[in-house]
Amino acid sequence: MLRYAFRLHRWGMVGYGVVLLASTVVQGAAYAQLTATPAGRAAFAHDMTLLAAQLSYLLPPPTGLDTLAGYVQWRAWGALQLVVAIWAIASAAGAVRGDEDRQLVDYWLASGVARARVLASRLAAFGLAGLVAVAGGAAGTLAGAARYESISVAGVAGKAIALWLLALALFALCLLVAQLVSSLRGAQVASAAVVVVLYLCDVLARTNHSFDGLSWVSPFRWYDASTPMAPGGHLDGIGVASSAAVVVGAVGLAALAFARRDVRGGLLARPARAARSRDVRPSPVLAWPVARLLYRQRWVLLGWTLITAVMALFMVSIARGSVDSLINLPGLRAVFTRGGSDPYQGFIATFWFSIAQLLLAGLAIHLVATWASDDNQGILTAELSTPRHRWGIVAERAVEAVLAVVLVVAAGSVVASATSAAQGTALDPAGVLRASWVLVPFGLTYAAVGATAVARWPRAVVGALGMLAFASFLIDEVAPFLSWPDWVANLSVFRLYGTPLVSGIYWNGLWAMVAVVLAGFALATVLMQRREVGS
Repeated sequence: MLRYAFRLHRWGMVGYGVVLLASTVVQGAAYAQLTATPAGRAAFAHDMTLLAAQLSYLLPPPTGLDTLAGYVQWRAWGALQLVVAIWAIASAAGAVRGDEDRQLVDYWLASGVARARVLASRLAAFGLAGLVAVAGGAAGTLAGAARYESISVAGVAGKAIALWLLALALFALCLLVAQLVSSLRGAQVASAAVVVVLYLCDVLARTNHSFDGLSWVSPFRWYDASTPMAPGGHLDGIGVASSAAVVVGAVGLAALAFARRDVRGGLLARPARAARSRDVRPSPVLAWPVARLLYRQRWVLLGWTLITAVMALFMVSIARGSVDSLINLPGLRAVFTRGGSDPYQGFIATFWFSIAQLLLAGLAIHLVATWASDDNQGILTAELSTPRHRWGIVAERAVEAVLAVVLVVAAGSVVASATSAAQGTALDPAGVLRASWVLVPFGLTYAAVGATAVARWPRAVVGALGMLAFASFLIDEVAPFLSWPDWVANLSVFRLYGTPLVSGIYWNGLWAMVAVVLAGFALATVLMQRREVGS
């Protein structure tokens, strides 16, 4: 059973392992390029310390930024906690609800396997896969620094252990949450909500020390407390012990919950009630296939829209204070005033619209995950048996993606514009409209690539698409620092989007995204016609 469970993690292990490896290698090389002299390191550390205060929602407080090890620990390993959180959410929901939906748990229980052993094997399999992925991050750190300076192997190993324990703790908590609900989507949404709350507990304490006591309930805080890579740092024993205790406690509670509920049922599921007759017929709109797809995703779309609106409100609200505190830094001043634009618009273009791109990439990956789930769970087979044209399935998915992306983009742009006006930094309406509508082909690019992969490799698509999105983000971030050629930089969809709010539309990038969207859904149609569904 352990071998089978570990095999199910192979794509996640490879994908996230490559992400960890690439991130640490690139950040180490970027630091060496930016800080060639001791004076340059001191100036860079000063600038990054000021910037870190504005990025506290994303990265932990830095330590030892005047060293390569300290910078990589902050910039690379600080962001990797969000990467493993996403992996833990998806893996735990699949380990509980995915296996039960495929009736694998019925088979195991019927053959005499104890329920506690089922959960233990799942934890052990994820632990082994996580260990391999984290080892990739450690290897990348050492490899990225090897050409420039030596880094303590013990320090890198300590940070890797802290990240591995964070991943295990989040997986165990999500494993427990998945016992409470009765569907895969419910497990994903509920687990994501728990992880977001725990993350926010840590984020609040980064900028307001009155929340320090609250933050210690968060595994993210325990991870941040360990800084063994930086000079003078240490592996926090309390954080390590707390993470280990959460793993044991959460899995124990999950085992108790699993023992008390029915297979494919949730511990908190309401008892079955007699069916009630309806006086009103269902809306005729639900007879439209696309409307049914959107209705299935209604809570996810609502949640994604609210998250986008909240992030737009937050990022635009801090624009004035952030710009006023950072505008005198030479490098950042050039960023905020590119093309002679208003520095506040430059900040919003740099930070808010970058976050909007990440949110849209995540939304596209979720939609693709739903399409893959329909294939794996037999829903697509049932749809085609009605009968339905296969090209129609792909067309409906494309329309669903368009409507979902437009909804999220519209919400974020409206909130950003309203908040900016209230802050006295009104954005150019034409610029906001320009930056907003170009986000639509950006999000659809990932959906189209995912649609193509779903039509051919539904079981591997989510991990591969997530890895592609991260690689695209990483290329756009470090290409200028490492002086990569333009053709490499343009492999990033983030680069193709450009900064239309302040510098106009990058037309070559726009046409490239449109071409990928059209070609992606066209190729998905061809592959769907030729493929044996369910294989």
